[in-house]
Amino acid sequence: MGIQDILLQLRSAPEHSPRWSIDAAISLATTLDARLSGVVCQIVIPRVSNWLADKLVHANALIAEENAKSRESARHLLDEMTTRIPAQSRGEQTLIECTEFAMSRELAKRARSHDITVVPIDDGLDIAYVVQDLVFESGRPIYLMPRSGGGGHRLDIVTVAWDGSRAAARALADALPFCSLAKTVRVAWVSGDNDKTMSGSAADICRNLACHGIEAEAVDIPADGRDAGTALLANCKASGTDLLVMGAYGHSRAREFVLGGATRSVLASPDLPIILSH
Repeated sequence: MGIQDILLQLRSAPEHSPRWSIDAAISLATTLDARLSGVVCQIVIPRVSNWLADKLVHANALIAEENAKSRESARHLLDEMTTRIPAQSRGEQTLIECTEFAMSRELAKRARSHDITVVPIDDGLDIAYVVQDLVFESGRPIYLMPRSGGGGHRLDIVTVAWDGSRAAARALADALPFCSLAKTVRVAWVSGDNDKTMSGSAADICRNLACHGIEAEAVDIPADGRDAGTALLANCKASGTDLLVMGAYGHSRAREFVLGGATRSVLASPDLPIILSH
């Protein structure tokens, strides 16, 4: 079974989500022949309890004004999704109220009932903490959509980052519908000058993909002193990759997952769509 149920995540404040992302998500849904739902997070700033701060700078009045702007922006985003998503592929459009810190947790709850969640990436929007909670708490893959790769429909070349880990295997399984649409699938691993340990494993993955009717090639990317994420992005750019698939790596600290180094470096400057899965 392929991707049939997509969730688009948008937010109303402090900077509202880019409106180009709606068209990009529609294009992606059309490519996959999937249903597209949207969830808009209306950021609500709580009132201050310090009476002196409220009296001196009228804090609560300012907060009320910002909340009103956030509410208006959220309604405009909902209206745009309802208007622009074709009726035949339009799912539910949902508004949720949440504070800045609770937003990603609320999103994760919604994401659990969809096949994949699209997270737009635009300059000025810090999405690292949203991505972290969605990846580790939703149990579903996420599709990072930067503006530069926001067409959402081009899948000529798909690169699968492979290191033999559980997270990489999960990401590959989640991305099979995308791989089946690609003209070229590359199974890539980042190695040191003398590291040949992944070559056999990548060949096994190519064999597995062939069982799904997907022809893939194994690619060795020399690290050359770079971290894995930086090496992957550079190789994707050089090869003309349209979509990168990778496992989201992290470790548990005080019962909170923290993104690993390779994942953080990829999130720092993505210039192509990326599927992340844990």
